Amino acid sequence: MRVFLSTVCCGVLMCGASFAQDSVVSWNTSGDWEILIDPEVGNGCFMQRTFQDGTTVQVGAVPDRQGGFFAALNSNWTEITEGQEGVLTFDFGDAKFAGDALGVIRGGIPGGYAFFDNPAFVDEFGKRSAVKVMGKGGQSIELNLKGSQKAVAAVRACQDEQPKQEP
Repeated sequence: MRVFLSTVCCGVLMCGASFAQDSVVSWNTSGDWEILIDPEVGNGCFMQRTFQDGTTVQVGAVPDRQGGFFAALNSNWTEITEGQEGVLTFDFGDAKFAGDALGVIRGGIPGGYAFFDNPAFVDEFGKRSAVKVMGKGGQSIELNLKGSQKAVAAVRACQDEQPKQEP
């Protein structure tokens, strides 16, 4: 099964605020994942974890756009430039997702940001033990998703506590 995250690149450009971190508020923790709230995107809750290789991963909600995001940063990814467009593929084994990504530099650390409007992506992220994330040019990382199911549930609980957005 191959499902697309979101192929609207301008949507990714408008959602970069989740990496801003200036106004982010800590909500709770779930295992190795920290649960945070970003007021800049309509009080979107997200989970964040830094892996042993230095990669920081974020997955969460963007209520202002009725969707979510996946983001990853790593100081070793020096080939990434701000605004660089690319495609990310997420391989969960029998489920694959792909979508547009945008290069970002936050706090001097390069990474990528992908907006999605497919809730099945978060469901897969929560129920799997690992995912291989591949970028253009063949770069890839394998993420151990231990504890992600509870973290996804915590993000949803956090989001349920936030004020509802007016249409």
